[in-house]
Amino acid sequence: MFNNYPLINIDITAVKDNYLAIKKYVNANTIVSAVVKANAYGLNAKIVSDSLYDAGCRDFWVAYLKEAIDIRSVLPYDANIYVLQGFDINDINLLKHYKLTQVINSIEEFNVAKGNDLDLVLFFDTGLSRLGLRQDDIESVLCGLENENISYVMSHLACSEDMYSPYNLKQKKVFEEILYKISKVKQVKASISASGGTFLGPEYQYDMVRIGKFLYGIQVFPAILKSKNVISIQTQVLQKYSINTGDCVGYGLTFKASHNTKIAVISIGYADGIRRSLSNNGKVLFYNNTGEFYKAPILGVVSMDLLVCDVTTIPDDCTCIGHEAVLLDSNYTINDMAAESGTIACELLTNLHCCNTSRMHITYNT
Repeated sequence: MFNNYPLINIDITAVKDNYLAIKKYVNANTIVSAVVKANAYGLNAKIVSDSLYDAGCRDFWVAYLKEAIDIRSVLPYDANIYVLQGFDINDINLLKHYKLTQVINSIEEFNVAKGNDLDLVLFFDTGLSRLGLRQDDIESVLCGLENENISYVMSHLACSEDMYSPYNLKQKKVFEEILYKISKVKQVKASISASGGTFLGPEYQYDMVRIGKFLYGIQVFPAILKSKNVISIQTQVLQKYSINTGDCVGYGLTFKASHNTKIAVISIGYADGIRRSLSNNGKVLFYNNTGEFYKAPILGVVSMDLLVCDVTTIPDDCTCIGHEAVLLDSNYTINDMAAESGTIACELLTNLHCCNTSRMHITYNT
């Protein structure tokens, strides 16, 4: 009898441990905030936010107003929720009602927001060239700044995961110039670093760091501080048999066996968030009764809800029909899968969030 696979398990305790680890790492006076946008990178923003609040976190970042309202339903009003993008005059009443802090990304947004007794964060672009107030906007902002509630002035680093990039220091210098000008009118707190920037040194940590990927087990600088794995995916073997030399596997016949090969067909595919770029490239793990594991290469193209792997060198009792097959865990992490699929771990996590959850069962280890 087959179980209800595939299965995702989210280790919320590991998320909390990662938060506490980075809290110990940063300056004593630096606030560690949590980035829970995109449904906490696909892991369920309400559950993650509630758990991090229990661990002591009081500052949370989302992209959209709707996300902020959703997590306010589980976060008490002593938690600060920052909305990163999108603001107009119609949002003012909702921001006040739910006690939310709006990030201001343009002079037009600032002119609409000022005078409305809102809690604001000023985001200045210092070289990433995405959203943000331009450096030329500083004088216009200063004229209307004195009576506004400014929680933070912030920016975002473009090359923070390259510790030796000179662009990090270049952006920091621009940020310091902005802070200096603002300090002539108003004393404000500052934030420039997400997970990567946090590890560039204490001088990049300022008053707050904004931690996303590190919380969710995505390694940034593991030699400095390694985050715990938070996600595992299990499924099972549906069929197992041998193919002969010269036989092909999968759509387009992209794999051709160079020798007699034992294959296992397992129940998972791109509908479950497994990228097609893992075709002929990724791995499936199988465990024996003592916890020893074996890696089976994926053969052929990843299908909608099936993939095939090579189990020729793996003991038969680890790969029999109905046996568990593992796509992600602490021995083959989201970082490993990202490297083999030619993308970044953040994209993989958020794609898993978009998967067909009528097939994919999700459990939480709290």
